[in-house]
Amino acid sequence: MIEELLSKRLVFVAGKGGVGKSTIAAALASVGAQRGLKVLVVEVDGKGDVASMLGLARTSFVPQLACPNLWVMEMDTEAALAEYLRIYVKVPFISKLPGLGRIFDFVSTAAPGVREILVVGKLCYEVRQNTYDLIVVDPPASGHVISQLGVAGDVGQLIQLGLVKNQTQWMLGILADPRQSVALLVATPEETPIEEALDLASRIRTETPVHLEGVVVNRRFVSSFTGVETEVVDEIRQFGDSIIGLNEVLGASDLFARICRRHERNLMFLREQLGDSLRIATVGEYFGTMEPKDLVEEVAEVLEVELW
Repeated sequence: MIEELLSKRLVFVAGKGGVGKSTIAAALASVGAQRGLKVLVVEVDGKGDVASMLGLARTSFVPQLACPNLWVMEMDTEAALAEYLRIYVKVPFISKLPGLGRIFDFVSTAAPGVREILVVGKLCYEVRQNTYDLIVVDPPASGHVISQLGVAGDVGQLIQLGLVKNQTQWMLGILADPRQSVALLVATPEETPIEEALDLASRIRTETPVHLEGVVVNRRFVSSFTGVETEVVDEIRQFGDSIIGLNEVLGASDLFARICRRHERNLMFLREQLGDSLRIATVGEYFGTMEPKDLVEEVAEVLEVELW
């Protein structure tokens, strides 16, 4: 049920670019907010897609209220570093130091993983602060999310001393607890996105501490024809040459039917490869022009039924 997913504290909505993961992230956050949860959506890649879908012109590192119970924040690693130094190193005016950006660029280049650990650290810090009931993360596309989800463990293994070790331990405690943190994978029902989703699912399971909760197959074509309606279409094919435009309509109908069958085959393949233990939800394709906010509302209604 949707309640199980909304009971988590941190949900990473992962997937290849172009599969609609930002829409799913915004819709999931909307469902939580509509149910009375205090929800924070965090955009990591800075594109602003989620913000625009929720009606905000722009976002920043400071969370902004988009609608009742729903805040949106854009990740800023330099600001996250300043916040970290202020909280843990007790440097109150670090953000006002000249050249902080250049210092950060130097450190992040010299020490791979610094940017990722700041992103994950900020997310885990918000979980620990308990300001929000649910944090939904729209991370970078595809494999880039692996470096973020797995960085706490990687850094913890490399550096077993002092402050870094202590920080990665509590972060790992949050990330590795499936009662708190999960990943939700998004794909579309075409061959290449399904293959990429399977690869990403395997990497999340083997290279990160985060539990893979399930998959949302987005933009699925589903035929609404009944058996009787299909028979009627077959009967009128004999008039194709005598009625202007009928062959074109029938051709479009046949194409739609082929896409529906292909999507169904790919969905079955995905289920077979992932096994019965992983839950799969589907969201249909929306045809025609629709305002982003209206699309999010429509998808949110579907997710309430589909998850899980």
